[in-house]
Amino acid sequence: MSDPSTMQKRLRLKGEMVDGRLMSEPMELRPDWIDFNGHLNMAFYGVLFDFGCSFAFDALGLGDRYRAETPYTSMTADFRIRYLREIMLGDRVRASFQIVKVGPKSFHFLQELIHTDGWVSATSETLNLNVDATARRVAPYPPEQMAALRAMEAEHRNLPLPDWVGAPLGVRA
Repeated sequence: MSDPSTMQKRLRLKGEMVDGRLMSEPMELRPDWIDFNGHLNMAFYGVLFDFGCSFAFDALGLGDRYRAETPYTSMTADFRIRYLREIMLGDRVRASFQIVKVGPKSFHFLQELIHTDGWVSATSETLNLNVDATARRVAPYPPEQMAALRAMEAEHRNLPLPDWVGAPLGVRA
């Protein structure tokens, strides 16, 4: 299987508005991401969601420059994926990005992996932390990044919030 650290260096996506939604460029599944069931291995859904939010982190001032020019980085505190429909080798998906809520040291966002035919393959919710990399502790966002987060949060407030956001994990009856 591919090494995710080297894949991140090779793939820097751009984003755009598509039908009123902030979306990544299309991403194509790679042969080494396919498992013994003939579909995308569960681990690589996380890779697609990660690649699919890099453009948004760049737009928020939380990308590579942020990590290089400040003592801060971002880390994931909570990440949940819902697998809705399998995707196969050759399929292309885009990742949406929507901020749910911003706090002084973290923000909550959601994503959907949307097949180029228009159906949703998977969803994710993430709680992302701002971390002082030297102290290895959660820290407040600098003013520039906080302003960008608040501005995007205000823009996304007009988008519908899916009913699965914040839903408890459990067994269906």
